[in-house]
Amino acid sequence: MDPLIISGTEDTPEVILNKKEGTFQINGRSLPEDVIEFYTPVFSWLEQYVANPNEETKFKVKIDYFNSASQRAINEIFNILTRINLKGKKIIVEWYFYQDDDEMREAGQEYAEITNLNFQYISYVPD
Repeated sequence: MDPLIISGTEDTPEVILNKKEGTFQINGRSLPEDVIEFYTPVFSWLEQYVANPNEETKFKVKIDYFNSASQRAINEIFNILTRINLKGKKIIVEWYFYQDDDEMREAGQEYAEITNLNFQYISYVPD
Protein backbone atom coordinates (compact mmCIF):
# COMPACT_ATOMS: atom_id res chain seq x y z
CA MET A 1 0.00 0.00 0.00
CA ASP A 2 1.53 3.29 -1.11
CA PRO A 3 1.84 6.06 1.48
CA LEU A 4 -0.36 9.13 1.26
CA ILE A 5 1.57 12.33 1.94
CA ILE A 6 -0.06 15.74 1.68
CA SER A 7 2.09 18.77 2.43
CA GLY A 8 0.58 21.28 4.81
CA THR A 9 -0.19 24.87 3.93
CA GLU A 10 -1.37 27.85 5.94
CA ASP A 11 -4.96 26.55 5.68
CA THR A 12 -4.53 22.79 5.28
CA PRO A 13 -2.86 20.25 7.53
CA GLU A 14 0.06 18.03 6.69
CA VAL A 15 -1.15 14.45 6.35
CA ILE A 16 1.14 11.43 6.49
CA LEU A 17 -0.39 7.96 6.20
CA ASN A 18 2.26 5.28 5.82
CA LYS A 19 1.34 1.70 6.68
CA LYS A 20 4.83 0.29 6.14
CA GLU A 21 6.49 2.84 8.46
CA GLY A 22 3.57 2.83 10.91
CA THR A 23 3.23 6.61 10.60
CA PHE A 24 -0.29 8.03 10.76
CA GLN A 25 -0.56 11.74 11.48
CA ILE A 26 -2.35 14.99 10.77
CA ASN A 27 -0.59 18.22 11.77
CA GLY A 28 -1.38 21.90 11.45
CA ARG A 29 -4.47 23.99 10.74
CA SER A 30 -7.51 22.61 8.95
CA LEU A 31 -9.41 25.32 7.08
CA PRO A 32 -9.46 24.03 3.51
CA GLU A 33 -11.55 25.95 1.02
CA ASP A 34 -13.11 22.66 -0.14
CA VAL A 35 -13.12 20.19 2.75
CA ILE A 36 -14.53 17.34 0.66
CA GLU A 37 -11.86 17.73 -2.01
CA PHE A 38 -9.08 17.88 0.58
CA TYR A 39 -10.18 14.96 2.77
CA THR A 40 -11.51 12.54 0.10
CA PRO A 41 -8.04 11.05 -0.60
CA VAL A 42 -7.58 10.62 3.17
CA PHE A 43 -10.91 8.79 3.49
CA SER A 44 -10.10 6.59 0.48
CA TRP A 45 -6.66 5.67 1.80
CA LEU A 46 -8.04 4.84 5.25
CA GLU A 47 -10.83 2.71 3.75
CA GLN A 48 -8.16 0.63 1.99
CA TYR A 49 -6.08 0.45 5.18
CA VAL A 50 -9.01 -0.81 7.25
CA ALA A 51 -9.23 -3.85 4.95
CA ASN A 52 -5.76 -4.95 6.13
CA PRO A 53 -4.56 -2.85 9.10
CA ASN A 54 -1.37 -3.24 11.10
CA GLU A 55 -1.66 -5.04 14.44
CA GLU A 56 -1.34 -1.64 16.14
CA THR A 57 -2.14 1.77 14.70
CA LYS A 58 -1.06 4.94 16.47
CA PHE A 59 -2.79 7.92 14.88
CA LYS A 60 -1.24 11.26 15.85
CA VAL A 61 -3.52 14.32 15.60
CA LYS A 62 -1.80 17.64 16.23
CA ILE A 63 -4.23 20.18 14.83
CA ASP A 64 -4.07 23.63 16.40
CA TYR A 65 -7.31 24.83 14.79
CA PHE A 66 -10.10 23.44 12.64
CA ASN A 67 -13.35 24.85 11.28
CA SER A 68 -16.75 23.17 11.57
CA ALA A 69 -16.52 21.52 8.14
CA SER A 70 -13.13 20.06 9.10
CA GLN A 71 -14.62 18.92 12.39
CA ARG A 72 -17.05 16.70 10.46
CA ALA A 73 -14.22 15.37 8.29
CA ILE A 74 -12.11 14.51 11.33
CA ASN A 75 -15.12 12.76 12.83
CA GLU A 76 -15.39 10.69 9.64
CA ILE A 77 -11.71 9.73 9.96
CA PHE A 78 -12.37 8.44 13.47
CA ASN A 79 -15.49 6.59 12.31
CA ILE A 80 -13.38 4.80 9.72
CA LEU A 81 -10.70 4.01 12.30
CA THR A 82 -13.32 2.56 14.64
CA ARG A 83 -13.67 -0.34 12.23
CA ILE A 84 -10.07 -1.34 13.00
CA ASN A 85 -11.14 -2.08 16.58
CA LEU A 86 -13.93 -4.26 15.24
CA LYS A 87 -11.26 -6.38 13.53
CA GLY A 88 -9.57 -6.97 16.89
CA LYS A 89 -6.61 -4.72 16.11
CA LYS A 90 -5.29 -2.05 18.47
CA ILE A 91 -5.78 1.62 17.69
CA ILE A 92 -4.53 4.55 19.76
CA VAL A 93 -5.25 8.18 18.96
CA GLU A 94 -2.62 10.59 20.28
CA TRP A 95 -4.48 13.88 20.58
CA TYR A 96 -2.09 16.84 20.91
CA PHE A 97 -3.26 20.24 22.13
CA TYR A 98 -1.63 23.48 23.24
CA GLN A 99 -1.08 23.47 26.99
CA ASP A 100 -3.70 26.17 27.64
CA ASP A 101 -6.18 25.20 24.91
CA ASP A 102 -9.07 23.69 26.84
CA GLU A 103 -11.33 23.79 23.78
CA MET A 104 -9.03 21.56 21.75
CA ARG A 105 -8.62 19.12 24.63
CA GLU A 106 -12.40 18.98 25.04
CA ALA A 107 -12.79 18.39 21.29
CA GLY A 108 -10.57 15.32 21.65
CA GLN A 109 -12.59 14.13 24.64
CA GLU A 110 -15.81 14.50 22.63
CA TYR A 111 -14.37 12.48 19.75
CA ALA A 112 -13.29 9.79 22.22
CA GLU A 113 -16.79 9.59 23.69
CA ILE A 114 -18.47 9.42 20.28
CA THR A 115 -16.14 6.79 18.83
CA ASN A 116 -15.01 4.79 21.89
CA LEU A 117 -11.46 4.88 20.53
CA ASN A 118 -8.52 4.86 22.93
CA PHE A 119 -7.36 8.50 23.13
CA GLN A 120 -4.17 9.68 24.80
CA TYR A 121 -4.03 13.42 25.49
CA ILE A 122 -0.69 15.15 25.13
CA SER A 123 -0.30 18.84 25.94
CA TYR A 124 2.58 20.86 24.57
CA VAL A 125 3.86 24.41 24.57
CA PRO A 126 3.66 26.10 21.16
CA ASP A 127 6.93 27.07 19.47
